[in-house]
Amino acid sequence: VCGLVAFLAGWHVHEKALLPPLLLLAAAAPDDAAGAALHARLLLLLSASAHYAQLPLLHQPAEYPLSRALPLLYHLVASDALRRRVAAAGAERGEEAPLLRLHEWAYLAGFVPLELFVSVVHPHLLSPRLPFLPLLATSVYCAVGVHYCTGLAYAFWAQQRQRPDIVEEGGRRRGQGA
Repeated sequence: VCGLVAFLAGWHVHEKALLPPLLLLAAAAPDDAAGAALHARLLLLLSASAHYAQLPLLHQPAEYPLSRALPLLYHLVASDALRRRVAAAGAERGEEAPLLRLHEWAYLAGFVPLELFVSVVHPHLLSPRLPFLPLLATSVYCAVGVHYCTGLAYAFWAQQRQRPDIVEEGGRRRGQGA
């Protein structure tokens, strides 16, 4: 949560600053069904926003196919792996839930028209008059996702903090002093 909030305060500086919170999030893998589902949602949405926010840094025509194919391949593999992990965590309780909610799928699907605008519409219709419009559109759209993910990260943090298995004998939480 702290890494995302720090990033939000300096969004205008570097989108690359999303990578540390994303790496820390990837390492946090809860084993309970509710935690695994929320973690999967957060990881997929934040990684989509983080990866797409960095694509304008790769602006050469030779870089275009690979810069679009690698994040797409990552998300396909990550979605499958996270779906399996969430299913395995929920199998013990007989639960099965969709990986993402409808509005989250809609957000991810919104990257397609954004990419069409940035790569096809803008260069042919608006390029000379509004040269920075693709950067603005990309930044604003990814910022919406990052803000939403910050709320999900807080919900994930609060959910994990309430887990009874991280409280030791004597009522103290792990890592607290005497």
